[in-house]
Amino acid sequence: MLAVVFAAMLQQAAPLPAAAGQVVWETPAPVEAAQPVAAVDLPAIPDSARADPYGYERAECSPMIRSREESLEACQARVRVILAAHLGAALPAGLTPAGAPDECRQEAAGDRYALQCGAPARADRPTAVLEERNCETRPRAQPQGGVAWTEECRPASGRREEDDGLKIRLGGRD
Repeated sequence: MLAVVFAAMLQQAAPLPAAAGQVVWETPAPVEAAQPVAAVDLPAIPDSARADPYGYERAECSPMIRSREESLEACQARVRVILAAHLGAALPAGLTPAGAPDECRQEAAGDRYALQCGAPARADRPTAVLEERNCETRPRAQPQGGVAWTEECRPASGRREEDDGLKIRLGGRD
């Protein structure tokens, strides 16, 4: 019995040509080390770009300057990478390139675990609701003679204009 087990082990250890349906394990050839990529020369930016990076981005990505094949988003990404390389920490937060790591900061002063990453949350601005108005233009006689045209507008909702403005109550009703 021991001889059979020993013979089976020798058959597995000896390299034989693979029969159909058998799996043969081979050690892979050593992989050559990847060639280092040459650093790309960044174009120089003018001093005005250091003073006004937003203006530089607008100027470079203007439809009159950028090529037709380059989209606005591609141009902005290219210019932002160049600005980030030249300005470093002086780059405004609004011009950080896409995919840049977000800076995380503490959200609440007392809670050390509350962090906010990315752009800070902005409070919703109140929206001005325009009210529809009905306006009528009417002629009005002048005391010196002649006609003057006046325009009177009222809210379309039927609300009186007296409801608007500052009111001071002096004792009774008004």
